[in-house]
Amino acid sequence: MPEVSVVIPLYGEHRARDSLLAVTAAWLAQDVPCEVVVATAGDMPVTVAESLDSDRRVRVVRAAAEARAPGLLRNAGAAQARSPLLYLSDADVAPLGRDYLTRALGLAAGRALAQPWMHRIPSGTAGPAAARAVDCTAVGQGLFCFATVSPDGALHACDGEELIWKRPSHGVVRDETPRVLPPAAERDPHAPRSLQWRAPYHWGALMLQQRTFTEVGGYCPRYAGWGSEDDDLLVKVAARTSVIRGWQADRSWRCLHFEHPVPPTLTPDRQSNEALYTERLAAGPEAMIVQDLAGTDD
Repeated sequence: MPEVSVVIPLYGEHRARDSLLAVTAAWLAQDVPCEVVVATAGDMPVTVAESLDSDRRVRVVRAAAEARAPGLLRNAGAAQARSPLLYLSDADVAPLGRDYLTRALGLAAGRALAQPWMHRIPSGTAGPAAARAVDCTAVGQGLFCFATVSPDGALHACDGEELIWKRPSHGVVRDETPRVLPPAAERDPHAPRSLQWRAPYHWGALMLQQRTFTEVGGYCPRYAGWGSEDDDLLVKVAARTSVIRGWQADRSWRCLHFEHPVPPTLTPDRQSNEALYTERLAAGPEAMIVQDLAGTDD
């Protein structure tokens, strides 16, 4: 029996298809036996790492073709997981270090664990990183997010990155939140500067007990496409158990993101998702959980 089931969604023409082989191999290389459940929307072609044994294997779950949303696919993958412990992730994010899951289990200490510090590999420069994703290591002093990769697999800070700590202007935030502006060459010239700031941690990552995931109703099925579904789940989980923010607890616990163009922020789906999230937050986490367990939009 694997100790952890890593659940990864994949749909559409997302460029994460290109990194899925390296990402699944990095999970299978963990010193904690884990399976990887890749959930796809329909019968799309994928390339994954070769299974090592019965507890270190990759399985592909084919969900309905219309399930083109991360939350829907993670729900489908979690339903097929064999371990009582889930790690919800993405196809373009790899764990750094073969002890990544060992450290995660220690940080969590039975609680839910989210948001590891993240290094981003700019588009088109991921060759060495993809080949040895799990063994990449950060060098130098201080924190950084965007990184280049040397032939030996070392991660080096990109010149020109701006890392700041600020308090969001909405809600009650006790700790300053890190934000990063990528080096000039990697910025989207068509996006306003206010939309180029990103969090240098993987906000979608969440490790939790399978029973907790079930008790809160999993991901809300009403979100379409990408955006807000992770925030929604985190609110529900935090209402039932303690959630440790990994980048706060140990900033040396890190993952690696293979960069791709940032999804548009003002698509109809994204606007609809943000409106739905606002509506659900106003109702409160318990109402959100009740609604999702009932499987109704009422």
